[in-house]
Amino acid sequence: MQVTNTYHSSTEIEALQSLLDLGHFEQLEQECTKILESDKSYSHELIAMTQVMLSQSFWRRGNRNKGEIASAIALQLMNEHGSDWSKKSSSQVYGNAGILHMQIGMFEKASEYIKHALELCIEDQYTEGMTKYLMNLGVLHYYLADYQEALSCYKQGLDLAIQLGDERKIASCETNMGITYVSISEYEQALFYYKSALKREEALGNAIGIASLLGNIGVVYSNLGRYTKAIEFYTKAMTLDEQLGVTKNHAKYYGNMGVVYGSISDFQKALDCYQKALRIEEDQDNTLGVIRQLGNIATINKDLGDFKQALKYNEQALALLKDFHNPNEEMHIAKNLGEIYRGLGDIPNALHYFTLQMDLAKKIGAKSEIASAFGNLGLLYVSINEYDKAHSHFIEAITLANELGIKAEEAGWKSALGDLFGNTDFEHRNIEQSEDLLKDALRVHIELGQKREEYRSHLSLSNLYESLDRIHEAFHHFKLYHGLEKEVMNEQAKKQAVELELIRKIEQIERENKETMIRFEEKERILHDILPIEIANRIVSGETMIAEQHDNVSIIFADIVSFTRTALRLKPGEVVGTLNDLFTEFDSLALELGIEKIKTLGDAYMGACGIPTAKEDHAIRMTEFAFRILKASKKHRFPGQDAIQIRVGLHCGSVIAGVIGGHKYTYDLWGDSVNTASRMESQGEKNEVHVSEDFVRILCSISAHQVVPQIHTLPFGNIVITDRGTMEIKGRGSMRTFYLSLQ
Repeated sequence: MQVTNTYHSSTEIEALQSLLDLGHFEQLEQECTKILESDKSYSHELIAMTQVMLSQSFWRRGNRNKGEIASAIALQLMNEHGSDWSKKSSSQVYGNAGILHMQIGMFEKASEYIKHALELCIEDQYTEGMTKYLMNLGVLHYYLADYQEALSCYKQGLDLAIQLGDERKIASCETNMGITYVSISEYEQALFYYKSALKREEALGNAIGIASLLGNIGVVYSNLGRYTKAIEFYTKAMTLDEQLGVTKNHAKYYGNMGVVYGSISDFQKALDCYQKALRIEEDQDNTLGVIRQLGNIATINKDLGDFKQALKYNEQALALLKDFHNPNEEMHIAKNLGEIYRGLGDIPNALHYFTLQMDLAKKIGAKSEIASAFGNLGLLYVSINEYDKAHSHFIEAITLANELGIKAEEAGWKSALGDLFGNTDFEHRNIEQSEDLLKDALRVHIELGQKREEYRSHLSLSNLYESLDRIHEAFHHFKLYHGLEKEVMNEQAKKQAVELELIRKIEQIERENKETMIRFEEKERILHDILPIEIANRIVSGETMIAEQHDNVSIIFADIVSFTRTALRLKPGEVVGTLNDLFTEFDSLALELGIEKIKTLGDAYMGACGIPTAKEDHAIRMTEFAFRILKASKKHRFPGQDAIQIRVGLHCGSVIAGVIGGHKYTYDLWGDSVNTASRMESQGEKNEVHVSEDFVRILCSISAHQVVPQIHTLPFGNIVITDRGTMEIKGRGSMRTFYLSLQ
C-alpha cells in the first residue's frame, strides 16, 4: 500500500461507517483490509479513518486489544501528518481514542480526548459530531456515577439529534437516557425511553441496537420484580446477538440472568450464570465486569450461609476497585459486606458498611439503594433493640420502594416491619398490623416467585401465631417454611458454590501456566530469531557451553561500497531504515537457501552454510545466495543516491562455532577460514563475487591437481569462473583467487 497525501475519498469512509452502524463487522473488516493492503495512493487521513473504523469494529466484537492497536495507529498518523486534516477526521480519531480509554477505566485521559473531539466539532459547526461526543461525555459521567451530569449531556445530544432528524442518534440518546434512569431507579422513565428507542431501531433495521435494548428492558423488568418477563427479554437479546455473531454482551446477559435466578432463590442456576459471566469478563479483561460478577457470587455465598467465602469474593472485588474507581460498584460491595457482617453478628462493621451504602447511594442518586440502605439499617437497629429507629427506617424503605414501584423491595421491608410489630419488646406492638403486613408480604413473594422471602414470611407468621397460642396456624406455616427452606437451601446449591471456587482456582492456575508458557514461547521465538534453531533448542534444554568444530563450512561476507562517505551525508534514520530494508531481504533469502545469518557489522553482512548442521552442497547454496544478494542490493538505494553496490567474498574450510554471552546470546564463528572469507570481500571489487581457490575446488568438486574450469554448471545455472591470479592476502600470504559470475 502506498500512502501519500494525494487521494482521499469521503464516500469510502461513509460506506465503512454505514457497515459499522448496521453491525456488519466482518464485512467492514474485510473492506478496511482491502484499503490497507491496496496499491492505491491513499491519503494518511483516509488510512487513519480506516484504522478508526477497524478499531470500533474490533471493540464491538469484544477484541479490545486489536481495537487499541488500530486506535493507536490512527493517533500516530494524526500526530505526524494531521496538520492539514479536516477537523471532522481529527475529532473522530480523538473521540475513538477517548471511548477506548473509557472502557479500560482511564477516565481522565478519556475525558481529555472526548472533550478535544467535541471542541473540534463545535469549531467546525459539525452538529453530528457534537451529538456523538456529547453522548460519549454522558457515558463517561455515567461510568463515574455522576448520573445527573450524564442526563444533561444526553439531553443536549438528543436535542441536536432531533434537529438533525437523525433517527439512529436519537435512538442512541434515548437508550443512554434509559440506562441512566435505571441507575437512579426511575423505571417508568427508563421504559419510556427504551421503548421509544426500540421502535426507532426496529424501523432502521438495526439488529445490534434491537438486541441491546431487549437486554436493557429485561433489566427494568428484573428490578420491578417481573422475573419471567426479564428472562424472556434477556433470552431474546442473547439469541439475536448469537445470530449476529456478537459475543461482547454475553457476560452482561448471563450476569443479569443470575440476578433473576438469585431473586427467585434458584441458586444453582444463578451460580451457573455468574460463573459463565465471570469467565467471559476475565477473558475480555473487563475489570468492571469482573468486579460485578465477583460481587454477585459473593451474594449467593452469603445467601447460602457461607459468610467466609462471601467475604473472600468481596475482598477480591475490593482489591480490583482500588485501581478502578466506580462508586456504583463500591456501593454494591458495601451493601454485600454489611449483610455479611450482620449475618456474622458483627454489628459495628455492619453499621459501617450500611452507612457507606447509604452515603454512596445518596451521592449518585440511586433511589432503590437508598431504600435498601434504610431497610438494612432498620434490621441492625432491631438487633440492638433500638426499635423506634428501626421503625422509622422501615417506613422510609417501604415508602421509597412503593414510589419506585419495586414490589419485591417493598414486600421485603413490610415483612421486616411486620416482625417488628409482632415483637413483644416493641413499645408500639400491634398484632393486627403485624399479621396484615406479613400476609401482604407473603402474597407478593408468592406472586413474584421469591421462594426464600416466601419461606421467611412463613417462619415470621409461624412465630407470631405461636406467641398468640394459635398453634394450628403456627404449625401450618412452619411446615410450609420447612419445606421451602429445604428446597431453597439445598445441598446441591452449596456443593455447586464449593465447586465454583475450585473451578476458579483451577482456571487461575491454568491462566498463570498459560501466561508462563506464552512468556517461554516468546523467549524461545526470540532465541530462534537470533540463533540457529538447533542451537536455540539446546540452550532452552539447559546447555550452558556450546562450542564445536565444523570442517566443511562456506562463509560469506558482503559489504556496501562507499558506505561511510554516503552515510555522512544522510540523517541517521535514513541510513538505518535503508540498511534494515536491505538486510531484511538478505535474511529472507538466507532462510530460503538454508544459510545461517551470523551477524551484521555496520554495513557488513556475514553468513555461513554447513553449520550447525552439515550440508554437502554448502558451497553451491552459498554461491546462489551470493548472486541473489547482488541482484537484491540493486533494488535498494539510500535517499537521493544511486542503487546500492556491494562487494562479496566467499571462502570455505573449518571453523569453531559456538555461543558466547550468558544473557544476550551471540552465535559466532572463529578461525582462519573466517578471516580468509573477510579478506576475499575486502580485497574484491564492487558487484563481484570474489572467492578463494579452495572455494572454487569444493564448488566444482575437483582436486588440487585438476584444472579449474572456465564454466561450471550448477542447479541454478551456469557460472563463469575468471582466474584473478595470485595475490597477497593479509595473514595468509600469496593466494590464488577467482571471480564468479552468472553466464
